[in-house]
Amino acid sequence: MWRNFPWIWNERWSFKNIVLIGDALHSAHFSIGSGTRLAIEDAIALAKALDAEADILDGLVRYETERKPIVKKLVTAARTSAGWYENFPGHMKLDLLDFAHSYITRSGRIDDARLRAMSPSFMARYEASKRPLQHGGSTR
Repeated sequence: MWRNFPWIWNERWSFKNIVLIGDALHSAHFSIGSGTRLAIEDAIALAKALDAEADILDGLVRYETERKPIVKKLVTAARTSAGWYENFPGHMKLDLLDFAHSYITRSGRIDDARLRAMSPSFMARYEASKRPLQHGGSTR
């Protein structure tokens, strides 16, 4: 099941007054844990867009225009995360700090700067592990 995850992405989000949301519209690999959240946020965005427009079709256009970039970003992160898991045996060969860093940054949503802000002590340890060892007081 992990390797046969169904990737769903619809270019058209509605037809007349029929609208897709959640997994019927797009799938996000479960490794980022966002499937249910995306569906709920789709429903909220749809309700807000329909409320903001007098015409249903205008509301549907607004829903898609406003929501699509957000969903695309999360779906891309989910695909990147899924790719990390497809190479899991290779990650298991990493040192502990390299593995942790690789796992935390696997989706591309967290880069080193964000991780440094979130967990400065982890990044200090990780970055220290990357520096060349110093011998006898001399630096290389």
